[in-house]
Amino acid sequence: MKFQVRDKSVKQALVVDDHPILRNGVKDLLQALFPFLTIKASPGSTDLLEVICRRRWAFVVLDINLPGQNGIDIIKQIRVRCPSVAIIVFSHYPEKQYATRSLRAGASAYISKERQPKELVRAVKSVINASPTRECDQPPPLKPTLSNREVQVLSLIVKGMSRKEISQALCIDGKTVSTYRFRLFTKLQVRNNIELLRYAMEERLL
Repeated sequence: MKFQVRDKSVKQALVVDDHPILRNGVKDLLQALFPFLTIKASPGSTDLLEVICRRRWAFVVLDINLPGQNGIDIIKQIRVRCPSVAIIVFSHYPEKQYATRSLRAGASAYISKERQPKELVRAVKSVINASPTRECDQPPPLKPTLSNREVQVLSLIVKGMSRKEISQALCIDGKTVSTYRFRLFTKLQVRNNIELLRYAMEERLL
């Protein structure tokens, strides 16, 4: 697959992390895989918002656990001051607790540092290709149709409920919950609960 930045005039991306080894490691990884971009790095100092908003970035990989700063608030401020910047949160905080908050604040993706590097790379590729060029006469893709029960299961999954909790809430057994989850993944073409959450937010199902 060919990857291109949505705006070809944007030639830079930014990695923000206060840990030098991790920051430089992510920077070097992305630079090797996306040679058409110049990957820069920042320790996330107090002027971080100015650093992000004074330039045009293809994306920003942001650790929300920064000394003396609230990462969620930073995302919200970025959305107000420079809304075109795509934010990929890369943090050690548990996805179950912080993914929803980050995405609602305006992040494009949330990746836990406990995941494999390929998950971060996949998120970057998704952001880069988020707005593919479409021919004028090409109809928009059809949205999948979900049953009422599938919508119910979806809404409970994105709230962070476990299979057992969903089973009890809907009075169905655990295997049935797994079946509905599989159907959702198949219909919506997603790979994990974070992508389910993004779909639910985009369709205003939350």
